[in-house]
Amino acid sequence: MERQREKMVALMQLSRLLPQHPGLFMLLGFLAARLHRLHFVANPDQADPQAARILLATPHARIWTGRWFRAWVGTAEVPDPVILISVLAERDTDIYLALDIGPRPAWLEAVLAPAEPPAPPDPRERLEELRARVDQALDIYNECRRQLEQGDPSRREELEFLLDLARREVEELGRELQRLKQSLPGDEG
Repeated sequence: MERQREKMVALMQLSRLLPQHPGLFMLLGFLAARLHRLHFVANPDQADPQAARILLATPHARIWTGRWFRAWVGTAEVPDPVILISVLAERDTDIYLALDIGPRPAWLEAVLAPAEPPAPPDPRERLEELRARVDQALDIYNECRRQLEQGDPSRREELEFLLDLARREVEELGRELQRLKQSLPGDEG
């Protein structure tokens, strides 16, 4: 419970440092509701590459990069915090948050996850998890296609992005499923 409180304090402190952008505040609220899945990391490279990763920069830090928000779900980059919320709303996935804010204050040090990655899951459990994720991605893909066919022009760009993201996720998960099946003894197919 103390860890959850530290994460909430970190999000509140972060809200004071970031640009006053509505999408950012929506994202911070979304992350506050997912504290059990939120992991603060020093660098997005320390995160699980198949999970959601977010890099936020404060105005003084983004002078060099020009970007205050970057995010990825798997290998797909997500262009906007609101679209990221839309993508993550239906998933129960870990979210890794890295901050580019200059020197690290005590509140950030208190919530940074250790640099070592978590132990790999049991292969059979991972297989079931991958199958469930493929099913979910296929459901999202089919729903996006259905909505695109209905022709809501105001959501076309978002739906096309989600459709492409779901397609890529199914392909990536399919490759990982194949590798995992080959590494398991016996017939797991």
